[in-house]
Amino acid sequence: MATIKFGTDGWRDIIGENFTFANLAKVTDAYAIYMLQKYNKPQIIIGYDNRFLSEKYADFVAQRLKEYGFNILIFDKSVPTPLVSFGIIHLKLNGGIMITSSHNPYYYNGFKIKNENGAGATPDVTKKVEELIQKPKKIISKKGKIESINLDNEYIESIRQLIDINRIKKSNMKIVVDYMYGSAAGYIKKILGEYDKLYEINNYRDPLFGGITPEPIRKNLLNTEKRVRELKADIGIVLDGDGDRMAFIDDRAKFTTTHKALVFILLHHIKNKDIKIKFAKTISGTALLNILTKENNIKLYETPVGFKYIAEMMQKDKSIIGGEESGGIGFGYFMPERDGVLSNLTILEFLAKEGKNPSQIINELNKKYGSFLYDRIDLTFKEKDREKILKKVYELEKKGHILNKKITYINKLDGIKYFMGDNQWLLFRFSGTEPLLRIYSEAPSLKDVRDNLTFGRKLVLKD
Repeated sequence: MATIKFGTDGWRDIIGENFTFANLAKVTDAYAIYMLQKYNKPQIIIGYDNRFLSEKYADFVAQRLKEYGFNILIFDKSVPTPLVSFGIIHLKLNGGIMITSSHNPYYYNGFKIKNENGAGATPDVTKKVEELIQKPKKIISKKGKIESINLDNEYIESIRQLIDINRIKKSNMKIVVDYMYGSAAGYIKKILGEYDKLYEINNYRDPLFGGITPEPIRKNLLNTEKRVRELKADIGIVLDGDGDRMAFIDDRAKFTTTHKALVFILLHHIKNKDIKIKFAKTISGTALLNILTKENNIKLYETPVGFKYIAEMMQKDKSIIGGEESGGIGFGYFMPERDGVLSNLTILEFLAKEGKNPSQIINELNKKYGSFLYDRIDLTFKEKDREKILKKVYELEKKGHILNKKITYINKLDGIKYFMGDNQWLLFRFSGTEPLLRIYSEAPSLKDVRDNLTFGRKLVLKD
């Protein structure tokens, strides 16, 4: 039997190889047993993205859970993941399932579990589900029911309550929005309404995602940069394949890391929003957030990589806003889950209220605080080499320096992160969803960033 494991955010696997209807049945049965331990007749919502067979997988899960007595609402079309979380909260349901593998390559699909608060399942929950997969079980024939649902109007109205749409329109910003062929296609336009300076691209279903991976990182957005340049747009905003992550391209047609998006959102709440907040970031987040939160007397939390850790805190404290380097940003006062649509609109609202373009704000930040430049590389590895890689990386602690730069502090919250002074750091960690070693770095200059990443690559790959 193939191993079924839940990673950083759900069970994801290759379609037809391990993500099969047979394995999906096992996961669905385990989820059913888990939920029936908590609820007599669970009421849940099921969503699905634009991936190959997603609607078939979603229907299969719904039909199977119906036999366990579940009452199920299933979306009448593909939706962004945040709509599943929104539906749980809005309708006061017991949980939800999203059929998606987010930013993974087109040949993957996945199964995400959302709890009664709309947040992603925590590791203790997914561990229980994994354990139940291994146990023999019998379908309890209780005959639940399945209903089709559409919550677009309710979701759109909720977003409009949070964002000053008219202010964005009056700014006359020229906006390019790239949906990356994902299930969030059209939502920005629906929320903004009639606005002739909004230009949508990749706003239709393509299970092959135009030949790229639907992850909002620069190598996948070269054509988006080109479109921003051609239109002389003020900004390009991007949503990933299932709409829970974002990125943006500035008015110089330059991809801008999500670190800056988080900084913009923090500054917007400090300057323009009458909301008392706390902030959370993952270990791979920018050091500039540490400086800004301290300067403005805002509590900052740091978590391992994985938005579920931030969401766990948001469920206890709705004042927390938080995000991760990979583009997932959430607002506790809305829901304890990432929302690429709301995140992008918040960036637009910030620019509109400041009356500035992104590069102006970035230049002002650089002048006041210095440059915080960042990049990441991903290396494929074989599982048999994991321990050897770890040994090489941890040996740096004994050496005490990286490229003649003294190691001043070490953080082992998730992987191992070496600080070298001057807000410069190098982080090594294994992905929780793919066979990848991720190496991250931030430094005051692009040369330092590249040197650090080259050092990390050579260290890992040398014999």
